Amino acid sequence: MMIFWVIDTKVTALEGCGLSDDGSAYKFGRTVVPAWTKEEAVSALKAHFDQGRIQLEEVISVVAYDEGDWSSDRHLLSKAYKLAKVTNEIRSAAFISERSREYTEREQQRRLDG
Repeated sequence: MMIFWVIDTKVTALEGCGLSDDGSAYKFGRTVVPAWTKEEAVSALKAHFDQGRIQLEEVISVVAYDEGDWSSDRHLLSKAYKLAKVTNEIRSAAFISERSREYTEREQQRRLDG
């Protein structure tokens, strides 16, 4: 049975890439990749990114969708997972820029510090 892997990555947008640019050096993404193994999933994602002019800098995590807790996901993962299951193709949930991620983390910490 095909496994749907959720891969979190750190990437750089190359010239001609369709990702929005706010001047951040890096973007962080979450993508659903159908594959038989983790290694196959990472390889397929790298090829997918290469076609989209996205440089894979780091694979942060690789988790089977069915094994993860996505209850606090902010990346629209549920929609990407459903599309990946229907099409059996790689689907990106969302990318967030380095600046946006830092801002979000500061805001969350501020709320916790209350």
